[in-house]
Parts: sequence; structure tokens; C-alpha cells
Amino acid sequence: MRRLVLALSLLFPGAAYAQSPGLPYTYPVTVGTSSSQAIGTNAARRRIEFYNSSDTAKIAVCPTISRTVTQTITCTVNGPGSITLLPYQSYRVDGVGGTPQVNSAWNAIASAGGSSLTVFEWE
Repeated sequence: MRRLVLALSLLFPGAAYAQSPGLPYTYPVTVGTSSSQAIGTNAARRRIEFYNSSDTAKIAVCPTISRTVTQTITCTVNGPGSITLLPYQSYRVDGVGGTPQVNSAWNAIASAGGSSLTVFEWE
């Protein structure tokens, strides 16, 4: 009888444990034609992704600070230092190194007012 119970128990899968890291934090942002902050700083952020969910507008994103000679970046569509997203395009930034971080704030600007941007953040 014990052998039968043991054999039957091997047929059923064991408990499934939760995976970490989990789902990202999701932030819906409305972007206008003037550069403004899309997401603030977060020292725990390990990855960030931007998704342009607009049908027609281009949206540019850029970190608020630079590690080069110029300390600030002016966020502009198709401009230097900016990452321009076409409609339905996304862009992901992963931290690197021993303790990966993407902790700076990010600005956004759109080619049309009231454009929608989704920001995903992983800690």
C-alpha cells in the first residue's frame, strides 16, 4: 500500500513557488509638447521601460542628468541626448554592474499634446 501511495504521489507536481522579481510597477503618463518629468528618481530601480501607446505622436524620453560635460539634457523629439519613440514603440534600460541601478528621473516630450506614455519600473 505504501508503494502505491508513493507511486501516485510522484505523478502529481509539487508546490510552485513564487518567482522574484515580480511584475513591474506601471505608470500611465500623459505627455505634452513641453519637456516635463515623466518619472522621478528611485534608488531601488533596476530596470525601466518606456512604451509609446499613441497612434500618431512621437514621444522622446531622456534622463534628467548627464554624466558628461553638460550636466543637464534638454529632452526634444529627434534631439541629441533624447530617445525618440515612434507610435507603439518601446525602449528598455537595464542597470549594469554589481548593484545595477537606473535611478535617475526621466523627462518626456511629445510631438502632439495629450499623448500617452506608459512607464514600467522594476526594483
